[in-house]
Amino acid sequence: MNRAWLVVSLCACAFVTSAQTSEISYQGLNALTNQFDQTFPIVYSLPDASRFGPGPYPVFVWVAGTFEYFDDPLASFLMAAMNLRGFLAATVDYSNSELVQTCGQYQPRAQSIFSASQAGSAAQSICSLSSANCNLAEKGGIVVMGASQGGLIAMLARNYNPNVMAVYAMSIGDAVPAAYDYFPCEDKTSTAFPSDKITVIDGESDEFFQPVQQELQNVTGLACPAGATQCWNSDGSGGGWYIVQNTQVQSGDANHCYFISSSSCFSIGDTTWMFGSENWSLGPNLDWLASFGTHRNFSANGL
Repeated sequence: MNRAWLVVSLCACAFVTSAQTSEISYQGLNALTNQFDQTFPIVYSLPDASRFGPGPYPVFVWVAGTFEYFDDPLASFLMAAMNLRGFLAATVDYSNSELVQTCGQYQPRAQSIFSASQAGSAAQSICSLSSANCNLAEKGGIVVMGASQGGLIAMLARNYNPNVMAVYAMSIGDAVPAAYDYFPCEDKTSTAFPSDKITVIDGESDEFFQPVQQELQNVTGLACPAGATQCWNSDGSGGGWYIVQNTQVQSGDANHCYFISSSSCFSIGDTTWMFGSENWSLGPNLDWLASFGTHRNFSANGL
């Protein structure tokens, strides 16, 4: 895959000022040994205590895509945005440079990042922080977001950790038919998130996941009439899927990197995604995550 969503301009990120970051580590999957014996960094930041109190805070975890730097400007932008919603925000590094990807890679990577029981997991490292509240019984919990391979890993998070409440994934599916790659572990029947706690948003011209509507239905478990561009859970909670149209993005090409606003994936972020209020925009989806997947404010015009 292309080095997607790698460059989000620092001038765009300046609209959200991140708190000071700190670094911890975890034991992740080593692609060479296939063991959980490689140390990876985790970068995290805290919300403003003068606004949200001294903590501990609920947790947001970002999982970057293939070839993406886990601590790039997009990661910083997302962390700062979730700090503003009262979350301890973390971004997790992992072995993400393999072009051939299967459930055999996604599942152990998800396990090493999110497992509540595996010693040395990223979740254990984060949740051991005194500033982190991962306990649902104490009005805490974890929400996750990822794109492409990172989104596929995020979709498996609840399989390994019941404290993970909701997922927002971009540019994913359960198969890349052109490459004869199939990911049965990503089908809704194989993932632990209920459909009302899943939001998946793809571009209509995604180079990998076609036909887009079928792929979205497979991973969310939500079906709507053929030709629908969005499909939301009937309980009104806001979980569901959305197909971004070519006409809605600045580049005119709602591809695998629709949120970056460039067919080559090397440009500033699409402004409607970064700062808009549409149902596919970042802000409304982060608001939904911050409610632990219980409430979405739909845009008035349905876009």
